[in-house]
Amino acid sequence: MSVRANLSQKLLTVWNGDPWYGSSSSTILKGVTAAEALAHPLPGAQSIWETLLHMTAWTEETTSRMNGGESKQPARGDWPQVKGSTQDEWIAAQTELLAARKALLECIENSHEESMFLQVPKKGETGHGSGATRADTASGLADHDVYHLGQIALLKKSLKSPRS
Repeated sequence: MSVRANLSQKLLTVWNGDPWYGSSSSTILKGVTAAEALAHPLPGAQSIWETLLHMTAWTEETTSRMNGGESKQPARGDWPQVKGSTQDEWIAAQTELLAARKALLECIENSHEESMFLQVPKKGETGHGSGATRADTASGLADHDVYHLGQIALLKKSLKSPRS
């Protein structure tokens, strides 16, 4: 299997598949309401909505890096502020994440296999890589998403459990 196919499969499994470690993104986010997504049931933790926006920002940044962009913070910021509160705005935020994921998969699909081994340039340094290849970056995004999906699953569980 090519590196590109392997990366796409890894991402699709995390997002919509049946990963061996637990539930996919689509399963974890299913049924979450805007009110639940905005809630902060665990002191000091981000909300589900904040985490989703963070994941969107880093998916977009990963696509930028896969297209030859330098290593930097996402254009939206690391932890973008939630600007909505309605169910329609929550659905729109989820749709943006799906669009960012689709763009990344298209970028991987349209890339040459050899480009997966190019280093991501470090911001402000001509000719020096960040140490991570494009393949490392896409693979790292899958790991990043799994980490945050675990957080979302715990937040969702804490919202559903009775309080003492």
